[in-house]
Amino acid sequence: MKTCLLVLVLVTTTCALSVGRGPANLARTRQKAVRMNFFADLQKGFAKLTAGDYDEEAIMARVQREIERKPCIMYSLSTCPFCAKAKSALDGMGAMYSVVEFDMDPDGWAVKAELSTITGQTSAPQVFVGGEFVGGCNDGGKGGVLPLQATGELAQMLSKAGALSSRV
Repeated sequence: MKTCLLVLVLVTTTCALSVGRGPANLARTRQKAVRMNFFADLQKGFAKLTAGDYDEEAIMARVQREIERKPCIMYSLSTCPFCAKAKSALDGMGAMYSVVEFDMDPDGWAVKAELSTITGQTSAPQVFVGGEFVGGCNDGGKGGVLPLQATGELAQMLSKAGALSSRV
């Protein structure tokens, strides 16, 4: 944690000075960056706390394996309306995808906790296409399922990954 904060402060300091903010605004910039990092770390810590006791290495290996091997995979909550919208979008496109429901999988909460270290997010859904994090329903990653669908980029990604039938 201390190392992470130190790196963040050094990067923030370098960025602030390089864009001409100068030393007067440096303390405010550093404080804001640390505060943002604090809340992100707090969310990730809470995800790990709710997951309980688990083998972090084994779960991380599982998640990485799923992301690498599945053309399209969605990490979801069965009761989440944003997850339902993302699933509906993928279904409507004829996408072939796998779903891991955090609240249904025996290791679901541990998967969610380890996934947060990959994506930086603790929310659901979290969708990967061709090993790339595309985001949630409306944001994150490359912009989210619905925005990418609207631009046509999602169909291209799904097709390239082999998760979309050529007839669609």
